[in-house]
Amino acid sequence: MRKNRRTCDVPDATVLRLPLYLEKLKLLQAIGVEDVSSRQLAESLDIKASQLRHDFHYFGGFSRPGRPYHVQKLVGALEQIIGIAEPVPTAIIGAGHLGQAIANYQNLEIQGFPIKGIFDANPKLVGVEIRGQPVRDMDELEEVVLKEKVKIAILTVPAAQAQLVADRLVKAGIVGIFNFAPMDLKAPPTVAVRNERMAVGIMSLSFKVKCILQNMDLEEDI
Repeated sequence: MRKNRRTCDVPDATVLRLPLYLEKLKLLQAIGVEDVSSRQLAESLDIKASQLRHDFHYFGGFSRPGRPYHVQKLVGALEQIIGIAEPVPTAIIGAGHLGQAIANYQNLEIQGFPIKGIFDANPKLVGVEIRGQPVRDMDELEEVVLKEKVKIAILTVPAAQAQLVADRLVKAGIVGIFNFAPMDLKAPPTVAVRNERMAVGIMSLSFKVKCILQNMDLEEDI
């Protein structure tokens, strides 16, 4: 138990980089690469090798100093650490345009998050099939979560309903919520929440675009 606590006690920035490492390693694995150095892996992700080694140090390092990483073993280790060595049953709450787009994203299942239920309160959407799976009425939510042992919910409902739906999910046994509603959810410490604010993200991108355009204008004036 102590070991698990130490493993989970890592900076958020490191946690966000782990999937990037795994994605790159899987690409290397697909083209037959067996070993990769920390420098090669770090450069492919445009980060410092020292940062990569520091991230891996939280989990034991994976390699002796001066030795390359074995790609296949590192892929397996990272899948265990991230928690996708076994499929993680997932549900989508909200079958509007965004919910349907996520449900149609086949890579979600490939990466270890099979969709076990799609739900919506709109009677016009209930029964609509998305990749062979019917949209279910919200009345079935708790039953399906329990039956399919769903652990993660992707929330794409309007902001006005988001907290109420989140509360139901918590009571049903969900332990992770990926929230696309434009509001921050409240949840107990036993439930992990990621608030994905697309409008905030694109505005941040807009700021960078503005700066680039301003620099281009300055260069033209010189």
